[in-house]
Amino acid sequence: MNNEAFSTKISFINSYLLAAIFFTIPIKVGPAYVLSGLTLLLWLYEGDLWRKWCELRHNLLVWAFLLYFIVPFVSLIWSQNFAWGLSMASRGIVFLFFPLYLSVARKDHVRLYLASFIASVSMTEMLSYYNWFQLHFFTQLPPGIRSGNDGWQIAPFVNHIMYNPILAFCTYLLGHAIFFEQITKVKRCVYWFFLVTMSVNMLISGGRSGQIGFFVMMLLLIFQRFARRPLFAGLIALGVSLGVFATAYEVSDLFRQRTDLAIYELIHYQQAVNTSVGLRINFAINTLRMFAESPLLGVGVGDYPIEYARINAIYTPQWGVTFNPHNQYLFDLSTAGLLGGVALFCLFFLPLHLTRNVRDEWFRIRAALTLLFLVICLGESYLWRSNTGLMFVLFHAILFAAYSKVGPMPYHKRTFAVH
Repeated sequence: MNNEAFSTKISFINSYLLAAIFFTIPIKVGPAYVLSGLTLLLWLYEGDLWRKWCELRHNLLVWAFLLYFIVPFVSLIWSQNFAWGLSMASRGIVFLFFPLYLSVARKDHVRLYLASFIASVSMTEMLSYYNWFQLHFFTQLPPGIRSGNDGWQIAPFVNHIMYNPILAFCTYLLGHAIFFEQITKVKRCVYWFFLVTMSVNMLISGGRSGQIGFFVMMLLLIFQRFARRPLFAGLIALGVSLGVFATAYEVSDLFRQRTDLAIYELIHYQQAVNTSVGLRINFAINTLRMFAESPLLGVGVGDYPIEYARINAIYTPQWGVTFNPHNQYLFDLSTAGLLGGVALFCLFFLPLHLTRNVRDEWFRIRAALTLLFLVICLGESYLWRSNTGLMFVLFHAILFAAYSKVGPMPYHKRTFAVH
């Protein structure tokens, strides 16, 4: 095969590599970086770089993702602990890959990417069920693949903090396919099966932020399904949410225990020193104090642990310290000030603004993706978590490429001219 013939196939090869990266989201991100590096090499070998650059540089979303990647590194300028700051800033490396993902995503392969993600989550879900049954009913079976040793930790590859938000978004995608896409009866039945089993799996897992995200996704799905009857949608959403919550509370001991514990710690957080919810409230209060002291530039991504320990010693010395407030908004504001807040705002709302008049088959998923992260980022710095950060970047790439002009073009139609 000569070079030109191979170049015509690179866009397809890279698209399937992108689908493989989607498969890694609920597993491990190490292979995702390897696949992304291979994709980049093929993208460069394909050539036509001037046209690619011209298309990417005129895309505002590309600059929003690059800005969010760069801001933590800029804050290293005023960080005293450069080494720690560099290790933290490098967590956002996946945002640097956004232009590549956007460039190789094919509009006609969006369903391929979604199928790869759903298949991977379905596989991890089945493994988590094996773990659950092995832990509680069939202890004589060989231990399964588990991410932690806690008795309620059933996710196979990632902990409950990242597993549940990924599961929540997958349940939304299944519901979206059932209600809004033209699929066969067999596929509809399969999707219903996994929607139900994933919903149950969500409620027997321990990630509370993901569980809240799941309820939000299900409520959004109902409102989207009955968009022309908002009152009816509200009644259905209320009934479904109360029914699911009540059932989970009665059936799942873990869900009941963690719900009761969260409510108690929320009400009595000052007495619940160093408890899960109490700590998060204290982290938020002290981080707000940190932001109030340095609102313009923040303390720098490298100095958050030092500054938090200083403030904690002054106001709440009996409480534990942290390097992460478990809140994306507070983390960005405290470490990079208003610059970090602007970068985060652009990341969340610029995609919705740019697609505000688009009513294609994917517009509902775009809204769901943003809403999910808006909610779960209140309980954790999910954009800085490897697997959830990868999910955020990948889905924005394919959903934005699905309507934009950026994306692979047949080789014989490419030109180096800029019009």
